[in-house]
Parts: sequence; structure tokens; C-alpha cells
Amino acid sequence: MAVLGFLLVAVLLILSPMVWLRPSRGESNRGQMRRHVKANGGELNFTKAPLAMPNVALTGYRLRYPGTESGSDFTVIRNDVASEALEAATDQWRWRQAPLPSLDAERLQALKQWLDGLPADALIVESSQHTMCIWWQEAMSFERFQQDWASWLAMRDTLAGSGKSVKMPTRPS
Repeated sequence: MAVLGFLLVAVLLILSPMVWLRPSRGESNRGQMRRHVKANGGELNFTKAPLAMPNVALTGYRLRYPGTESGSDFTVIRNDVASEALEAATDQWRWRQAPLPSLDAERLQALKQWLDGLPADALIVESSQHTMCIWWQEAMSFERFQQDWASWLAMRDTLAGSGKSVKMPTRPS
């Protein structure tokens, strides 16, 4: 009987760390979203987010502008984490850097509508010549993210071509 009890305790001690290593529901959800992004034209950015709050962990979901169509350079920050000194972009967002070159009225209106539709944990959107990156805390459900991903891709396509023209390298003569 003592041997059986000892074996039972030994098995429980061996299996208990395996239960601890199982990913939580949130970790599984983030993993699904990240795999979806990689499989559907996006990239992940784990560098430090352009935010002055060191205790906020953000992951960047980066989308490349297609081919030679560059994007306008800008950065917008959600009001909750932005300085009051920054100019308002919408009711919920402030410009850290206004678009350079400026966006035409149609693109600017589309951007503002899209920004207001982003999840509440999306804190920064930055665009450069080659990429657009959404910095957020990944708190959305995977099902909702799949639906919203199409709008993220559509905004990337809307902003493509809004920047300075990119010249293709030519062969030296």
C-alpha cells in the first residue's frame, strides 16, 4: 500500500509541472492572432514601442506598403497615453507627427474613421515610407481580430502611394 501511495505521489509530482507549462487562454489567443498575421501578409514587431510609458507592453503588427508605393510618415497616439500638448487628430487620437507629405482629404477622412474603429488597446499607429505599424496589447478575441484584419489591410492599401515617390534603382552604365 505504501508503495502504491509513493508511486501516486511520484506521478503527480512529475505531471504537475506539465500543467503549469500549458499556455493560458490569453496566450493561446495571442498565438492564433500572430500566426494569422504572418500567414496573411503581416509581420510582428517586438522592438520597443514609441511610447514614453515603460510599463505598457505593446506588440507591433506591421504591414508593408506594396512595391514602390510608399506611405506618408506619421504617428498618432491614443488620447489616454498622449500629451495634452499634441494636436488632436480625432476625438480619440492625437498627432505626434502629422502626415508628411500631407494626406489628401479622402485618405485623411478614411484614416480618421479607421482610427476610431480600432480596438481600445491599440495605442499607437505609425506609418513610414515602407510600413504601417499598429502597436497594441492584443486583448481582442481571435474571431473579432479575423474580421478586423481585413480593415487593417484595406487601410494599408488606402495609404499606399500617399508618400514621396520611390525611385527604382537603375543599373549603372
